[in-house]
Amino acid sequence: MFKQEKVKIMERSAPQIPVAITTPSLNHGVGFSHGERRRLGLTGRLPSAVLTLEQQADRVWQQLQALPTDLARNLLLDQLHYRHEVLYFKVLCEHLTELLPVVYTPTVGEAIQAFSDEYRGQRGLYLSIDSPDEIAESFETLGLGPDDVDLIVCTDAEAILGIGDWGVNGIQIAVGKLALYTAGGGIDPRRAIAVSLDVGTDNEQLLNDPFYLGNRHARRRGAQYDAFIQTFIETADRLFPDAMLHFEDFGPEHAGAILDKYSPDYCVFNDDVQGTGAVVMAAVHSGVKVSGIPMKDQKVAIFGAGTAGVGIADQIRDAMSRPRLKSGRSAGKGCSLTTWTTCAISRFPTPRTAGSWVLPPGIGWGCSRRSRWPHRRCWWAPQRCTARLTAR
Repeated sequence: MFKQEKVKIMERSAPQIPVAITTPSLNHGVGFSHGERRRLGLTGRLPSAVLTLEQQADRVWQQLQALPTDLARNLLLDQLHYRHEVLYFKVLCEHLTELLPVVYTPTVGEAIQAFSDEYRGQRGLYLSIDSPDEIAESFETLGLGPDDVDLIVCTDAEAILGIGDWGVNGIQIAVGKLALYTAGGGIDPRRAIAVSLDVGTDNEQLLNDPFYLGNRHARRRGAQYDAFIQTFIETADRLFPDAMLHFEDFGPEHAGAILDKYSPDYCVFNDDVQGTGAVVMAAVHSGVKVSGIPMKDQKVAIFGAGTAGVGIADQIRDAMSRPRLKSGRSAGKGCSLTTWTTCAISRFPTPRTAGSWVLPPGIGWGCSRRSRWPHRRCWWAPQRCTARLTAR
């Protein structure tokens, strides 16, 4: 009773914090004009000076340069991401070459290993295999409608980069990948969700860590795992029918099987199998062009038989065995060829349909049903950027 009464007193006496500075996508930091401060109830809540977005970005860049390690830079950027989303992406986009290895590989691997020990705050959704009946309820806490989500990046964290099984800590790989979707592709971060599929871990270091934040049991496999994944996919598709489900860093046992089972009926994409494979195939085709040796006569050795290695092997095999059409194009799944234009305000590359093309097997969107993803305009400057991508 004493504790309950104490909480009630705190609720009555705690000072209010305006929504405009607690919501990362709305916060302008010290960029709010004096008129905006009065209108939004921020009078006296910020220092007097008003700095432009460019000035704030310059300040953050100087802070980043002064830090001694990339992990420290990752932490600063993560804190900024939680506080001031527009400024975060402004800095990331203007210095993408320098910051790509900070927000993603290799530094994200260090951040994942330290996730439970230095828990940085809530970002993303955590779904537990021990509570599959809570999946729909968890999504509903986001307050998003059927047309509000374009992209869901999920991971069960069994095969994180080159460091293996890191359980619930792997949420950082989903958050980092979404940052690249926005910085490199202009995907609206407010329309994307990072998801941890916590099925347990076989990492003894995590199971023995008193601060580990995930399920403290061995990885669930077999029928229970399959049922959990099916419930997740069906629920996500029912709640957000236009969203693409991006699967990240699943182990070899499950990555291909999930793709094969669900791609005929759902808009699913596995980055390790399809994304990495497509990038390698681009390099292979360039090598074939330079060497003059036909694809069918090439000999290829792949070092490593993980999810990405197997995906690469599958696509190279398909390319070697694929018949050629009279036009010189390979026979395969029809799709729209997409080129990229640049948004006049944000300078983000933005997808634009460039006409009919034929994609070779295994390099499509991983989606056989009609999809409008990503069908939204550039999030930074929607009033100016009108290019859209269509896939069929």
